[in-house]
Amino acid sequence: MTEIHSGSDAIRVNPWLRASLWSLTAAMVLIIGLKSHGGPLPASLPLLHWHWIGWPLVAAGLWFGRKSGSSSWSKTAVLLTYLIVVLFFTRIDGDTGDAHVLELALALGLGILLVPALLAKYWLKEPLDYSWFNGPWSRRMWIWLPSGFVVAYVFMWLYFNILTPDLHHSWPLPLEGDRSGALWRLFWGCNFVGVWDELAFINFVFVLLCRHFRFAEANIIQAIFFTSFLYEMAFVGWGPVVIYLFALVQGLTYHKTRSLFYIVILHLMIDSILFYMIVNRWYPGWGWHPW
Repeated sequence: MTEIHSGSDAIRVNPWLRASLWSLTAAMVLIIGLKSHGGPLPASLPLLHWHWIGWPLVAAGLWFGRKSGSSSWSKTAVLLTYLIVVLFFTRIDGDTGDAHVLELALALGLGILLVPALLAKYWLKEPLDYSWFNGPWSRRMWIWLPSGFVVAYVFMWLYFNILTPDLHHSWPLPLEGDRSGALWRLFWGCNFVGVWDELAFINFVFVLLCRHFRFAEANIIQAIFFTSFLYEMAFVGWGPVVIYLFALVQGLTYHKTRSLFYIVILHLMIDSILFYMIVNRWYPGWGWHPW
């Protein structure tokens, strides 16, 4: 297992390196987080979108990375840029149609999980962790599973029913005719994206950032990347607040446990609540199961 260190033990964080990090982070927000949410100028100027501000920040982030004097960080900045580029050219939303599910599986699965893993191993020479297990679970870890489920249920109920009551429209479902196919696609889609989130933003973004920055800064940044993606996908309204807090907790949990399996289990538990909330907002009183 590759050790995740505090950052200061591995490399001195000079201003160029930090400028590179925050430039790329701002670019992620502008290019992906605000991808479908209008631009800084009136709609009469549709070509002037947020991403036109974001791309110069990407270029700045890469240039600052080269100026930092760290070959490892310079290559890491390229990998983060690759993530932004792939997400930009992928339609990110809650559509459960077969074509869109296939697009997400290819772009997110192959494009963002497989390719960066190979690049990290053979080009960066710093393989991703894939630390699925790290010994027996502690009592605290066992206690957090049901506790986290209860906390998540309360937050999700408030989010779907009080804070953003039209949120379920982000995941279109049929109101007439056979709905079993759409429900199964939604069910497996929620689970796929949940696992992907942890592999992409924790095992990829967070793990690489922790090799150059202290835990607190690395966790703040991965949570911004995490939130930007899910805000663009579906979690509008109060979503950035809810998702950002969740992402911070997941980063902290992985930092403490070093177990991908554990944080994936936590995420899938919460995705079961998500699936329940979406379906019961469309079909009140429907229940838990997609049949």
